[in-house]
Amino acid sequence: MGKIHKKFFKSSENLGKFSFFIGLFLLPSAIALSIIFLLFSLIISFWNDLRKLINDRINLIYVTSCLLLLISAFFNFFDKNSINNLSNNSSLIFIGLLNWVPLIFAFIGFQKYLLTNNDRKKCILIFIFGSIPVIFSCFAQFILNWFGPMETLYGLIVWYQRPIDGITGITGLFNNPNYLAAWLNLIWPFSLAFIFFDNKNKVKILFKILLIFSISLLIILTASRAGWLCLLLPIFIIYAQRIKLWILTFISGISFITLFLTSSLFESEFRNLIAKIIPRGIWINFTNLEYANLDISRLGIWKYALNFISESPIFGHGSKSFTSLLLAESGIWKGHAHNLPLELMVNYGIPAALLILIPTTYLVIKAYLKLFFVKLNVNKSSILDRAWLISLTLLILMHLVDIQYFDGRISIAGWILLAGVKNLVLNDEIPQLKKKKKIEEV
Repeated sequence: MGKIHKKFFKSSENLGKFSFFIGLFLLPSAIALSIIFLLFSLIISFWNDLRKLINDRINLIYVTSCLLLLISAFFNFFDKNSINNLSNNSSLIFIGLLNWVPLIFAFIGFQKYLLTNNDRKKCILIFIFGSIPVIFSCFAQFILNWFGPMETLYGLIVWYQRPIDGITGITGLFNNPNYLAAWLNLIWPFSLAFIFFDNKNKVKILFKILLIFSISLLIILTASRAGWLCLLLPIFIIYAQRIKLWILTFISGISFITLFLTSSLFESEFRNLIAKIIPRGIWINFTNLEYANLDISRLGIWKYALNFISESPIFGHGSKSFTSLLLAESGIWKGHAHNLPLELMVNYGIPAALLILIPTTYLVIKAYLKLFFVKLNVNKSSILDRAWLISLTLLILMHLVDIQYFDGRISIAGWILLAGVKNLVLNDEIPQLKKKKKIEEV
């Protein structure tokens, strides 16, 4: 019976991992199908290792945050004066929890499939190949004018393909340029890291060059400032001294373009010439023209968010409450607080938010210390782990000035990356400890 149980356990584990990989591959292009496979892999993960996964100290903190999120939701649901009840949106209080509670448990369950560097390497490859439909949809959008939305399977799969003006502001199959920029920046460090692998095969070299060119070009064409910043950061971290001169030249070029477009020292005719050469969606980001008719700045939004937090610091105002609060206070409509930590605190209160933010910050800092200050030897394994960590970092940075989290593809990918970072920090040392014990026993 013991052998049968072990075989069943091993086969179910392999089935769960296979289902996880399929779900990950489908995530960017067919999220409805992806969720089915990911959910199946999650069930198998908890079925095999529920006690082990839940008893982990870090995981327990996240589970506690789920309890506080639920308490916040019930508190605001029964509070007649909560903004969602006053605006007849009480159902949003519980609907919004779907963005957090299931994904926190997914983070816990997916750790089983990301235990080793080899597991994460496979996921990186799947992220890249699963993103090929995204890249294709972008080129089809701004070259072939394929506009949508395009639907199949009774609306389960939707490629938005928004109409665009010129070639900038592309969305691809996503609903928004910033969502596309977030996904492309997520896979950007992976494409940079694979330059170090298999450079004897000309076909693979060509594929990697095309991949890097395509991703970088598309990030630029999203016209997302946060996306542009995240385009540069991995190059500094991964390549460092190797391209010092190239980086200096690139930054100098960007600085000159900015100076030409914004400074009154240069004649307007010359500025007009530069503006004609460079697409408007790109050069406008170097000027203040985009903000000319803006109803409220990011700083203004954040000030309102801080005021709302101070009004209900313990339980928050309820899920998705920021929009209604801001509209009631200022008459301005914004979909969210443009900062994920602030959005969490406005919706669910400071305690619940901190139980998500603190362990996440701890894991990221711990991973940087381990990969960049403890493991100084750079090899293929460490390069991939660094790329994994940088990918999560870019996603976090983008959420400090905008919120792409409410696209399920972005949020699921983010929790998967965090699950990998947790294993990178805490579980990679387990095999070494086992080896030491065996040596001592001998």
